[in-house]
Amino acid sequence: MRASSAAPTQTEVAGTIDRGALRAGGLAALIAGLGGIVWFILELLPPAFGFDDIDNPAVSLDYLRQYPQFYPLAGVVLFIMAIAFVVASFAVSDALAPHASSITRRSLSALGILSAAFLVMHGVLRESMGPLLYVDGLNRAWGESAYLAILMLGTHGFAQASLLTLCVWVVGVSVAGVRSHALPIWLCVLGIITGLRLVTLIAGPLLTATSVSLPEIFWLGSVALIPLGMLWWLGLGAVLLVKSRAYHD
Repeated sequence: MRASSAAPTQTEVAGTIDRGALRAGGLAALIAGLGGIVWFILELLPPAFGFDDIDNPAVSLDYLRQYPQFYPLAGVVLFIMAIAFVVASFAVSDALAPHASSITRRSLSALGILSAAFLVMHGVLRESMGPLLYVDGLNRAWGESAYLAILMLGTHGFAQASLLTLCVWVVGVSVAGVRSHALPIWLCVLGIITGLRLVTLIAGPLLTATSVSLPEIFWLGSVALIPLGMLWWLGLGAVLLVKSRAYHD
């Protein structure tokens, strides 16, 4: 009986790769990264227009009355990003397939889908501009209460949950990429740095609960890691597109 080969040949490994999936995942990752940058910019618009205290419901409602188009636009961007998350998550699973275990790939895909689901819910709340302004027109106090509910559920709820699960996904993909050599080391290192936001998301509330005063640099660093994460998505998209062309060649 002929002994089986200890490791698959390059042809066998390449044969397990769906080039179309890698290409679709690369494009999805680029869309997610660009969408995230647009979303981040839309979140910064109120202070740019002179509405600095956006946690004040009266100030934010004034902003929404004068510029009612930006919240729905953010909702559309979030929906597109959520779809892109799902496609990219499955594509990364395919990219890791020859090297990572099935349980690792399934777990990472589940995290990507969970992050997308939270993002959809945040987008739904961003699309609720009409009902919010209608309630505010009936009673100003009702409008402020409705805005605070959307703020806590959306910005401080679903959006944070999406970023949290996304950070876990990025760190998991980066670690799997380093161990399997399926992804470039620079992308994995950038992903792990981006994942430091996990520390701020977990340590921040714990320190606040113990009445420990957090330095402002702590909050600024947490915010700065958001656009850095979007740059990681752009890098991921480029890597997947290059890999799809490499297998094609």
